[in-house]
Amino acid sequence: MKKLLAILLVGAMVVGMVACGGNGGEESNAVANLEGTCIEILDQIYANAELDADFVEALQYYDKTTIPTDDAEMKAWMIGTSDVNFTDSAYSAPMMSSVAYQCILLRLEEGADVEAAKQTILDNADPVKWVCVEAEKVVVTNVGDVVLFVMADEATATAIETAFLALGE
Repeated sequence: MKKLLAILLVGAMVVGMVACGGNGGEESNAVANLEGTCIEILDQIYANAELDADFVEALQYYDKTTIPTDDAEMKAWMIGTSDVNFTDSAYSAPMMSSVAYQCILLRLEEGADVEAAKQTILDNADPVKWVCVEAEKVVVTNVGDVVLFVMADEATATAIETAFLALGE
């Protein structure tokens, strides 16, 4: 009887592992690449995100620009490392403020290891880089070859992440 029970349990475990095997190791967000420049994608995110009215009003005073691909110092300040290569970017943050917020989009080079790039960004993220304030949440995710890196308060980071991921659906 014990042998039968052991065989049944092993069988159930094997079925469970096969059923939960998922996508065979593929990226969870490996979908078609997003269309448009990173600045255009950022505009879409801001247009669709369910953001606090005060935050939306403040956006008009935020810097929105690109990160030079050949400026290691700027890359290190913005994304915490100069070890991630990209072909296009968008950066949005308050020009001068005591608000812990930045939103960065990076379109990675063709054939880049997206998961490794995301891990490098996450490993080097500094939610206290503003010294006087600290971001509550750090988000690093992707849709295709575009990586989103946000450091912000919980509600803002979640709203931006949700709007970004919706672009890939």
